[in-house]
Order: sequence, then structure tokens, then C-alpha cells
Amino acid sequence: MQSATSCRVRRVDLPAVVAAYLIGSVSFPWLVAWWHGIDLRAVGSRKLGGSNLAAVLGVKWGAVGGLLDAAKGALVVWAAGAFGLSLETQILCALAAVAGQMWPIFHDLDGGRANATGWGAILALDLFASAAPAILLLVAVAARFLVKPAPTRVVPLAALLTFLVWSATIYEVEGMTPAVVAGVLIFLLVLIRRLSADLGQDLATSAPLRRVLVNRALYDRSELQERGAVPLT
Repeated sequence: MQSATSCRVRRVDLPAVVAAYLIGSVSFPWLVAWWHGIDLRAVGSRKLGGSNLAAVLGVKWGAVGGLLDAAKGALVVWAAGAFGLSLETQILCALAAVAGQMWPIFHDLDGGRANATGWGAILALDLFASAAPAILLLVAVAARFLVKPAPTRVVPLAALLTFLVWSATIYEVEGMTPAVVAGVLIFLLVLIRRLSADLGQDLATSAPLRRVLVNRALYDRSELQERGAVPLT
């Protein structure tokens, strides 16, 4: 498959984009939990993501769910490239898979944060540019588990910034390309999902709006999580 930064611009294949959204709507963490007789939407933080799955079933199964979610992000991009579809189609397939993970048609449009799906997509779009954000994320994860007291906010912040770092890496090497825009759009989708998911519950607490929005945007924490009413995952 050609690199996402070098593919020739051609037309958009809408059926492929729709298929990518449907693939993105398949929540593998939910399926893994269901296989164990658990409804992931009713336990822990109730998020359909690998971190909540890890909190419920352990790190091993959380990693399985997260890797499968990442794989579907990579799959839709790889498949679009393998079938010779345009760069625009590959990027839209990536965005559609991310949107499907966030607003899945199979789960009442209430899904996860799509960090893993987004990472899978950018890996498939440009593997070389993924090195810098991967280092950022690995450092954050290492700090989370090795530093005492544990800096619990660092991983969600790093996870958000990885998409901008990926875009910045491509921009530094090749200038403005469609891939740069793709990374920024994935970043914005993740930000929108963090800010909007179950926002009404936080607003009902009468907490300061600025605090609610900052904690959600940067650290993926609801006010209920800040107060300890919902587990941190």
C-alpha cells in the first residue's frame, strides 16, 4: 500500500466509508466482556473501551480488547489502500471507523473514546510518523505505573496529544498534506467525544463549568469520576 502522504488524489468511495463506520461500530471490548457474561455498559466506568475492560476483567483481557479496537482502525485504512482507493477515501475510512467506535450504531450511538481505533488508523496511514507519538505514550504509561504517587492524569493527556504529535511530525517532514489534516480531525473527534459523553450528568452536579470541561477535555474525567462516584478508567 502506498503511504498516506504520497497517494495520488482520486475520488472518494462512499460505500467503503460506510463500511468503515460499520466496522468501527463493532465494540470488541464489549464483545470480550459479553463472552465472559458481563455487560460492559453496566460495570466500572461503563465505557466501551479497553481500559474499562481491564478494570473489570484484568489487564490481559483489557489489552485484547484494546488491540482489537486498534486493529479495526488499521484494517479499514489498509483495506482501502489494498483495493487501490484514493487517499481521501483512506482518510475518511479512518475517520469513519473512529466515529463508529464513538457513536456505534450497534450500541445506541454511545460508545468509547476511540483512542485505540485512532492509533490503529494513524499507524496504517503513516507508520514512520507514528514513532514520536508512540514514544510519548510509552513514557506516559511508564510514568503512570513507575512514579509514586501515580500521576493518573498523564496517560489520558498523552493519549489526546499523540494525534497532534503525529500530524506535526508529518508536517515537519513533508509540509501540509491530507494526512496532517487527518490527524487533527481525529484529535478533534476525540476531544468532542470526551466533552460530550454523558455531559448532562456532570452539569447536574452544579460543578463549575470550567472545571468540568477542562477535566473532560484534557484528562477524560467526568465530574462524577473526580468525586469518586464512578471508577477511573
